[in-house]
Amino acid sequence: MGEAPDIFGLLVAAQEEKRRSVREEVLGALGIEDRFVKGSIWIDERRCYGPQCDLCVKACPTSAIFWREGRLIVQEEVCIYCTACVLNCMVEDCIHVRRVRPDGRVEEFSSAREVACLHRAVAGEKAVEAVERIFPSPEDYIRRYGPWPR
Repeated sequence: MGEAPDIFGLLVAAQEEKRRSVREEVLGALGIEDRFVKGSIWIDERRCYGPQCDLCVKACPTSAIFWREGRLIVQEEVCIYCTACVLNCMVEDCIHVRRVRPDGRVEEFSSAREVACLHRAVAGEKAVEAVERIFPSPEDYIRRYGPWPR
């Protein structure tokens, strides 16, 4: 007797494929590159200040966050998981963004501090790459600027 198919698994996979297809279509029509393999965002409504704050809505570059009937709605098909909402939110641990980079690295953010730390790390990596491109070896640096004065 054969093994029964995992119907729940098949339904989840089909739903994920449909979501991915819609996302590709929407972002493609907007001319936006999808930089992450996977991502999710959720907002803790118990912590949110509500419409009187509105900072995350104003910060979202794709208008993926908006108000409907007094509740924040996140339309994940157009969310690019850029973390602008987290960076601008005045309440720690209110907005949670989780994203997976193409190299498999998982990043999670729920505070402006976490986003700032990532930005600093990325800037540092780019600076090191630029220096290594300009000066592949210490001899290249010395050739250009001479030895350190004693």
